[in-house]
Amino acid sequence: GLLLAVLPAAAAWQVKELNGAPGLYRNGQPVAPILFWQWEIEEEDAKAMASVGVESFGVFGSFGHYDNPYWDRERGFIGTKFQDKRLDRLLKWVPDAAFLPRLFSTAPDWWVRENPDELIAYDNPTAKSPDWKSLLGALPRESYASEKLTRELSPVYRAAVRHLHERYGDHLIGIHVCNGPWGENFSWDALTQVPHSSDPGAFSRAGFGDVAKPMTRRFRRFLREKYGEDVARLRAAWKDSSVTFETASVPTRQERMRMDADGLWRDPAKGRKVPDYFECQHLVSVEMVHRNATLVKEASDGRLAVLAFYGYTQDEPWSVECDHRAISKMYRLPNVDMFSAPHTYHRRGLGEDGEMRCYLASAALHGKLFIDEGDDMTHLELRKAHPDHRCVAHNTFESVNLLYREFGNAATHGVGLWYMDLTRDTFRDPELIAAVGRMRRAAEETLTHDRAHHSEVAVVSNEESEFYMAYRPVRTPSIVRRLYREQMGEFYRAGAPFDWYLAEDLDAIAARDDVKVVALLDCEYLTDDQVAAIERMRKKGLRTVAFHAPGLVSPTGLDWARLPETRACAELTLRSASELRAIYRAAGVHVYTDQDVVLSANRAWVMLHTRAKDDYRVKLPRKARLVKDVTCGRVVAENTDSFVYPMEKYQTAVMLVED
Repeated sequence: GLLLAVLPAAAAWQVKELNGAPGLYRNGQPVAPILFWQWEIEEEDAKAMASVGVESFGVFGSFGHYDNPYWDRERGFIGTKFQDKRLDRLLKWVPDAAFLPRLFSTAPDWWVRENPDELIAYDNPTAKSPDWKSLLGALPRESYASEKLTRELSPVYRAAVRHLHERYGDHLIGIHVCNGPWGENFSWDALTQVPHSSDPGAFSRAGFGDVAKPMTRRFRRFLREKYGEDVARLRAAWKDSSVTFETASVPTRQERMRMDADGLWRDPAKGRKVPDYFECQHLVSVEMVHRNATLVKEASDGRLAVLAFYGYTQDEPWSVECDHRAISKMYRLPNVDMFSAPHTYHRRGLGEDGEMRCYLASAALHGKLFIDEGDDMTHLELRKAHPDHRCVAHNTFESVNLLYREFGNAATHGVGLWYMDLTRDTFRDPELIAAVGRMRRAAEETLTHDRAHHSEVAVVSNEESEFYMAYRPVRTPSIVRRLYREQMGEFYRAGAPFDWYLAEDLDAIAARDDVKVVALLDCEYLTDDQVAAIERMRKKGLRTVAFHAPGLVSPTGLDWARLPETRACAELTLRSASELRAIYRAAGVHVYTDQDVVLSANRAWVMLHTRAKDDYRVKLPRKARLVKDVTCGRVVAENTDSFVYPMEKYQTAVMLVED
């Protein structure tokens, strides 16, 4: 009651353009999207972060949601006591705090028990979901396609948002809408392939969901929408003379595993049942996020921002059901403002790139602000009795430079970042806090410079390509795994920045005058319009680079002559950083450095992260008045377009380049 009396009136948080990229605004003023995240914010850490200017916080993991539901069978919305207690406490420690809490739309345990016909069902009888009560509550859980849950939960979710908005006003940045495993809006299938998804036997336990009645009903409605109520079109597409909209079924595990060509390809000419289902299954996740985002906007009169976990790049070894594969649709949702993901788990060691798992150019094109989840662990993890095996930093120097790599990736792409205390006590070191303070001040400086990330190289992915390909775990080595782990690592070391797009945005690339190289990464599936866009770019003189059968798959079949690159790259073709540099130079792309170093850059910032001690030579695309390394305040160069910078092994430099 007291809090309600003293808080200011609600103020608007919104995402809109800021110096060439999506920016976060509070009361019409831009703010640096730099946050600190803990499972529950602790006093020592909150005060330490606030002392260096980090007063925005991300909060709550999966644990508390399942044990503290805000929905009761008899009373409906019963309050967000779990969230309120912790947010109230944070405001006592940091009176000016702003926060972005996660709010799950997962059904509470009592609803799951009472509605067995509304739960996800797996086709694989050996599928196993671990009953990790401490992590994810009772399993299995609801089908995302459950209309009953949508009907009953929506007013409760709206009431929870309204309560938080009214209680916290200006302090509430928005709502992080969450569901599914770890709140990341994956399908529940992901739980059947963890914790050891890289284990070859994990795929034998894959769920092959969702074959439940709610999903079957949604699939049939999807087919009616796609084929315009024309059963003849459906039968022609599925190559099934007996199927109807009333009898169409979700494909079985055996149907999904069956390949039509070379043990790799599903040929649309032999039936579209499986690709149609994949399209529908991933659309259902988008619809779920869209509903929750719309409820947030309605409950706050549009005054709260909405963030969702979604759009992760495809570098995990699990099956396609577990991925985010309707990203282009998600980017076009009007009520979702921001997306987040942890950066890659496969190249985050010292000297590696720590790639942000987002198709950043497409996200920015559609006005979406990305917030990188900076969950790299500091050396303090190694002091624990049972340290996490993912920790790679052994001392303060290495920890600080990993943090600067996170910040450098964010600064050069015009995106945000939250420092994540994933395992507790990650930042309890004065030198780490001081480094965060330097980054926080530099983040303010990024707001006043050009934040766009238009480079001369465009990397293109098609999220639907794997709808037509064999599952990753049954192909050794996996084409997709190698493209997303090995090939992407070479792009980061090729000496020039790049923009990563989805194929749905090929027209936007074609409309740009600065792009000189278009790399077709995983574009095995392309529509006729997308092929036409590539042809237009080629006629403009752009250099296209292919890696694996681009355009082989169309909506109606396989065609090895569809693009000149298709047959030429029938087998997987990887290119080293030096090979990419040669391609860039031949096409007239500006190359910043020929040395083996991670590079990211936009007009205002250049980030280097090293593997070895060396003198690093950098050639800028224009003459700069001043180049300053914000990690240490050192002036690197003045009035020049090139410089040499001595750096240690595993060091990060984040350099502001001023005209």
